Amino acid sequence: MVNAAKDYLHEQFPTLADDSDVALQRQLWHLMREQQASDSMAEICLRCYISHQIYQACIDLGVKFGKQHGFNHNDLLPIVLGDEVLQSFKHQKETGSYQSLATTILKTYNPDKGSLNTWVSRYVKQHSELKHFLLQHGVFLVSDWALLNDTNLKELQRILAGMYHLATFEVQQACELLVSYHAVYRADRLQFLAGSTLPCQPPTGEQLSRIATDLKTRTGKNFSNEAVLKQLQFISAKLREYRIIARGGAIKTLSYHQEEVEPIVERQQAMSNNEDQEENEFIQLYQQQLKESLDEALFQVIEEFIIKIQRRRPSQVESFIKGLELFHCRGESMTQIAPQIGVKQQYEVTRLLKLNDLRVDVRQRLLIILRTKVIDIAKQFTDIKQLQILDEALDEQITKIITQAESEARNPVRNQPLKSLFAHHLCLCLDKINLTPNS
Repeated sequence: MVNAAKDYLHEQFPTLADDSDVALQRQLWHLMREQQASDSMAEICLRCYISHQIYQACIDLGVKFGKQHGFNHNDLLPIVLGDEVLQSFKHQKETGSYQSLATTILKTYNPDKGSLNTWVSRYVKQHSELKHFLLQHGVFLVSDWALLNDTNLKELQRILAGMYHLATFEVQQACELLVSYHAVYRADRLQFLAGSTLPCQPPTGEQLSRIATDLKTRTGKNFSNEAVLKQLQFISAKLREYRIIARGGAIKTLSYHQEEVEPIVERQQAMSNNEDQEENEFIQLYQQQLKESLDEALFQVIEEFIIKIQRRRPSQVESFIKGLELFHCRGESMTQIAPQIGVKQQYEVTRLLKLNDLRVDVRQRLLIILRTKVIDIAKQFTDIKQLQILDEALDEQITKIITQAESEARNPVRNQPLKSLFAHHLCLCLDKINLTPNS
């Protein structure tokens, strides 16, 4: 069939090598509309071209997001590349209600409204099963700037305060910036690109300057273009995480070696060199104390779990620790773990490990330990009025660590160590416990 399609192309387009893709697409589309036969060669040629473009779109998605989010284009192809040009079209129509993506594209394509390449790319990215797969891997195919355009102040306030527990002044600052962003960027798009389906591009330097000027006029606060851009990206990242979770997806977890556990003061603009130096010193001490306190909280809580199990069923202590190690340090599923700890069913592993209870207890213990240590350190660097803000920030950061651990546990990459900060430090803790099983 493919060879027949090639012969047909050469017969219809003697100057094939010199013709543009757009011109060929348009002519094939018109030929397909003119030919009533069910085995239209023009349609077969278009289907081959569409399948190639679907393949290319999957490669592009794999290159752009795959490495960071744990998939490649081969995982995407079975979802969207389901056309079968070798079957007669009559047979396809008579068997079942399934309609391939290529068929949908052919039925809706209008060469007067855009190129076939653009049409294919749009339909691939809008494919419901593909979007679900990407969400499960922490990918939401909407640009930062479109997210900001579509978010109103009440929604932003609710997300930042309710889900991320940001301090009141942080929420207010983010809302003020969103107002200025809408006044400049969104207004420009509505004025110059009304009705356009072109994707939102990053704001230009000139737009960032206007946003900063508008923000100063509204609030009296001075921000550089770089600070405006960084804060907009921070807000959009939070919105993206929220949208992914709200749609049942999984957010990206932090790798244990990433320094993404920052206190509230790290997000504030430095006002002087002295403040810069003090802030950096505090941040270093904070990050050190966070990791040490997490180790301490994990060790205490795991020891308490062991004591409770020893009282009820001493024989299960080793199974409990081995189960924790297999799940977090090797990435094995509950089904894989069951026979290794002497039980038959997945639910028996879940009931023994009680991971949700473990995380809740660690969160509470970590907050108590870290609050005492960090507040004492902070008194050397900040005034009393800021301590309450810092206390709120500690709660926020701890919530983030636990939330990421929960998300990773729901959607892990199997048979490799979990990468969240929580999982890494839990494995370090298990290494220090004498009962930790040997590999």
